[in-house]
Amino acid sequence: MIGFEVGSVVTGTICLIPRPGAIGIIVDLDGEPEGFVDVMCLPRQVESWPAVGTKTTFEVLDRRPGQIRLWPFDPRFRSGPWDNGVSEDDWRARKSRYPVGVILTAEVSQAFLSDGSYFVRYEGGWSALEGEGAPPVVGSRADYEVVRHLDTTRRTLLRPLGT
Repeated sequence: MIGFEVGSVVTGTICLIPRPGAIGIIVDLDGEPEGFVDVMCLPRQVESWPAVGTKTTFEVLDRRPGQIRLWPFDPRFRSGPWDNGVSEDDWRARKSRYPVGVILTAEVSQAFLSDGSYFVRYEGGWSALEGEGAPPVVGSRADYEVVRHLDTTRRTLLRPLGT
């Protein structure tokens, strides 16, 4: 899935709105897999959703088998800021405390057997990680490297140390 790494910016064309106001929109990313924008990321008023044929940019939120979950960059096409509940001051402090390349210890807080993904919590933040195979056990602790900060959605991407 090169080009669809979590946090990357992709361009796509709205190709389907299956149940306006209920599910979300399907985005053609020039082939497989398709993109999906959840209804919770879109404006409350369906009339404000991008129309079929609209080409726009997105941040990759998550990758799942056969689908890339997206967040619209264009403020007209989203429900509002998606700052993950992190204030601007807290975000600056987190980036300063955990710059790219730093190693931190985090605890697995949630794990999903369906795709091996999991969430970790560390002092002052959390991160979602993709998995391969069985996810780590909830409550286990490990070291992670800060790979990237995503300013738009105020997320910190981590990688398990040694991978």
